[in-house]
Amino acid sequence: MRLHPTALGGLWFAALTGFVVAALFAANHDTFPSDLWFAHRVQDIDGAAFARAFDWTEDFADLPLLAVVMVGAALTLLLSAGWETALLLLFSAGGRLVNSGLKEIIERPRPTPDLVDVSCEANSTFSFPSGHSEGAFVLYGLIFYFATMYLADARLRVPVQAACVWIVLVTGVERVHTGCHWPSDVMGGFYAGSLVLAVVIVMHRLVISTRKE
Repeated sequence: MRLHPTALGGLWFAALTGFVVAALFAANHDTFPSDLWFAHRVQDIDGAAFARAFDWTEDFADLPLLAVVMVGAALTLLLSAGWETALLLLFSAGGRLVNSGLKEIIERPRPTPDLVDVSCEANSTFSFPSGHSEGAFVLYGLIFYFATMYLADARLRVPVQAACVWIVLVTGVERVHTGCHWPSDVMGGFYAGSLVLAVVIVMHRLVISTRKE
């Protein structure tokens, strides 16, 4: 059953309202309830294998590798799905600008060494929402979606989609494990990323509908 565009718009604005509420809470509280507890549980994860997996995966959510993946995916879409689809993927990068603006408005401080172990490099930006988490959710969420649309061979589609899910989830865990962000920062990044992702997918569906007319 397909939802009417008005209903879809209503759901999106309802989700946006939920994010605004979370952002207001983050602007007035350095942590959410259970942030400290969850952060300690994540940092209890030990072992060199876990550390290597976190570091390797996080690279795919950070420059320059993130840009390489985006350009490579855009070129692939250009050849297989058309310039409009490739352009939409590149357009999604604007979500990082939105993220930077939100951080400056909310001004939530990052975790400090007196509360959690901080092993990441010092960062002068604010904490909520997590930019790495949002960027990973948008880019790899779109690659997951486009793989569903354009990769008919499950032998190719499933590994690509599994890698996308892995990168998104492990990036979020890594941001907490290194003390760069609170768990609520990561969830805020995923939340903001889902809003951007929904807009791009709707725009893509409109492109498909226009082609059929």
